Amino acid sequence: MQRITEIETEEEYREALNRFIELCESQKTDEDLKELLLITDLMEKYERANCGGN
Repeated sequence: MQRITEIETEEEYREALNRFIELCESQKTDEDLKELLLITDLMEKYERANCGGN
């Protein structure tokens, strides 16, 4: 799977959410933890911009 570096569409958001769930359900390496933090930040940014948040 290609590493998620940005989320601009609903489809990309759903892909990120699926990857987030995968990472949460598995044993994590340091790299997995970094990816999890990045995805979380990107999802929050997308939600603020597209879901009526501040």
